[in-house]
Amino acid sequence: MLQVNAINQFYGGSHILRDVSFEVPHGKLTTLLGRNGVGKSTLLKCLMGVVPTRSGSISWDGKALEKKAPYERVSAGLAYVPQGREIFPRLTVEENLLIGAASRARPSGVPDRIYQLFPVLRTMRQRRGGDLSGGQQQQLAIGRALMSEPQLLILDEPTEGIQPSIIQDIGRALRLLVDEFGMTVLLVEQYYEFARHLADHYVVMSRGEVVAKGDGATMEQDGVRALIAV
Repeated sequence: MLQVNAINQFYGGSHILRDVSFEVPHGKLTTLLGRNGVGKSTLLKCLMGVVPTRSGSISWDGKALEKKAPYERVSAGLAYVPQGREIFPRLTVEENLLIGAASRARPSGVPDRIYQLFPVLRTMRQRRGGDLSGGQQQQLAIGRALMSEPQLLILDEPTEGIQPSIIQDIGRALRLLVDEFGMTVLLVEQYYEFARHLADHYVVMSRGEVVAKGDGATMEQDGVRALIAV
């Protein structure tokens, strides 16, 4: 499992992450919820090594990650879909996907599994990424992350600015990855109903701290909706 223990991070004099600790169990989907500005995206960047941690530890399958470079964390089995997608707009869909496999031996092509999860990518594989809709670009960003054959998929607000029909497609794909392929998923989300529908486990952050965590089936009883309400 992914274990995060007492992570602290500062931006200038601001204490952004405050002794953040939680676990992401193997083969389950864990949602990380919280209002804007509570440190969720910073935490994900710390998990991937994009932002260094001031203190604390991060381990995956019992192996310490906090001193490893981002590419080493990808090689260890982590993949990251950042907020805003960050695809390459001038490259084709297929070229974007193949770049996602840079951490392993050069693939002969895009595996059918990617196109089965997101059929629109097969249809549009020769189009430039910048010509896709926002929802299609989000599917492309997830597909690109999956090209590294990760064990842990980390996503930062994949529903942001996405039309409802594609949100449903993304939700089905994430559950399929967990239930059929045994993948572990850490999903940062503000859309409560989407998170509640998918979550096996949940973690809630407020002001840089973890304030609640538990079983996804008890989110309503535990008052998670009120914790993240604006």
